Amino acid sequence: MSNISCWQAGTAAFLALGLTTATVAPLVSPAPAFAQTVNFSDVPDNHWAKGFITELTKMGIIEGFPDGTFDPDGPVTRAQFAAMLRRANANYWERPDVTESVDFDDVSTTYWAATSINVAIEAGFMRGYPGNIFRPEQAIPREQVFVSLANGLGYTQTLTQEPSSILNIYQDASSISGYALRGIAAATVNQLVVNYPNVARLRPQNNATRAQVAAAIYQGLVRDGKAPAINSSYIVTPTQ
Repeated sequence: MSNISCWQAGTAAFLALGLTTATVAPLVSPAPAFAQTVNFSDVPDNHWAKGFITELTKMGIIEGFPDGTFDPDGPVTRAQFAAMLRRANANYWERPDVTESVDFDDVSTTYWAATSINVAIEAGFMRGYPGNIFRPEQAIPREQVFVSLANGLGYTQTLTQEPSSILNIYQDASSISGYALRGIAAATVNQLVVNYPNVARLRPQNNATRAQVAAAIYQGLVRDGKAPAINSSYIVTPTQ
């Protein structure tokens, strides 16, 4: 069964991202107490995600690599996103636990992101796949990022409009998986979606990049009153 089929089959609620052990440190800050380098050599001033990356780095949620780069177009996996969510929740969102942790067959107690995965699940941001697996090193599609944030931040539960009335602003709305319709609609209403280079194209099945994930998480912080808004023409609003 394909990954999308697994989601449509029933475990469709909350997902997030991750990285391999070799790339853990560069994206997830060990602590927000000290200043992080924010001028990355591969994120010029005219980069579409410059503001999001800079601010999220200042907040201690992400950081770059030892060589001074950020790799904005690099992929992100479920475990890494879980670690980012843990940092954001601990220091900014402070969402209470809404469910119990799960002992996944493919996440050992010694795995670098085991605690982060448990925290993200308990806070309601994430769930695993059928068969008691989490797939921590799987690159995550963009649609799963938005579903995860919308669910974890409570936006899906409070959506009052029909998803179709919102999602018709996307030229590729037909590519959104069934499980993700309501979550992405809620993410759109709350301005979590940032589409570069075409604001009308969601590209829901594309794997999310580091820059895209940074933008989505930052928008969640803005919506929750934890960060100042960034002026970007790529932030999707329902009026578009």
